[in-house]
Amino acid sequence: MVKNKLVISCATLGSGGAERVISVLTTPFADHFDSVIICLWISSPIFYKIDDRVEIVDIEKKAGSKSIIKKMIWFRRFIKNESPDLLLSFLYPWSMKVIMSLLFTKTPIVVAERQDPRVVRGGWLTKALRHLLYLRAKGILVQTNENKQYYTGRLNNKVFAIYNPVSMSEEWVGKALDSPKDDVIVTVGRLNPAKNHPLLINAFGEFVKKHPSYKLLIYGDGPLKNDMERLIDEKRLSERVLLKGATKDVFSQIVSAKAFVLSSDYEGMPNALIEAMCLGLPCISTKVSGATELIESDKNGLLIDSDAQQLIDALERVLDSAFSTSLSNNAVQVYEKVRLDSICKQWISYLDNFCNGV
Repeated sequence: MVKNKLVISCATLGSGGAERVISVLTTPFADHFDSVIICLWISSPIFYKIDDRVEIVDIEKKAGSKSIIKKMIWFRRFIKNESPDLLLSFLYPWSMKVIMSLLFTKTPIVVAERQDPRVVRGGWLTKALRHLLYLRAKGILVQTNENKQYYTGRLNNKVFAIYNPVSMSEEWVGKALDSPKDDVIVTVGRLNPAKNHPLLINAFGEFVKKHPSYKLLIYGDGPLKNDMERLIDEKRLSERVLLKGATKDVFSQIVSAKAFVLSSDYEGMPNALIEAMCLGLPCISTKVSGATELIESDKNGLLIDSDAQQLIDALERVLDSAFSTSLSNNAVQVYEKVRLDSICKQWISYLDNFCNGV
């Protein structure tokens, strides 16, 4: 049964992981709901394609202010006027604002966590406030079973885990298995502290001394771009480590790489790692949430601690052609766990529970 109206809340529709998930869900959501509206809290360019049937509302422009209080007041009035069957809110800082905006209203809210819930800005005080506010939510969506276990007490019964969907046509699945290889290591992710690109740059700086033909290509934009440029210059790696910026054509850019590396300090469920594994790239990842469920180390990828020497050793191992091929062949099998049609059905089935008043 098709439901009336779904409102989605998110900070922006930029190039981040949550935004990518929202973008790929818009078409199945638009197929299923009579009306889908995305409310954005910050005015910024839209990076991913959004289904044309989805209405996008810029709260900042509508409120005529960057003041969070004024935006929350406008948002409350908007939701009361729209009376959606369900409000789906992404990212904990904004989900907290959403819930505060809608206190003492009857709008059902589902919050979607997109990173490891153990890591929050503001420490224990923010965690305590989040816990209190999430009691108001009808449901809490996380990306891994590991993150599901974080929530205890009354919140535990609200939590449900759904993997991120891979936004990849089947022609790309396993494409790297048959692609000619370049002497290139790649990573994809926003240039922010969580991704810990300095770990990768420092390790590669040592690796390239023994393998001078190699380059490290880093795809993504973010607030630490200038810091990373300085680090690359300090290490005298300007010809070996290249910041390639964000790209919508990332698969064709990384398919011929010798290896993909995720050096993050924390994650929810790393989209870039999912995509790299489905392409069939040999993948190395720190032991972050999501990676530890996707990768069985030495079988379909390599898991390491956040340690430069371990990363160097892992890079050396994937240079072995037979080992690298074995990792790649096994990595592609992850696709069946994260294929878009299956994940979208899980999302819609879960959200329908609350639209039905459960």
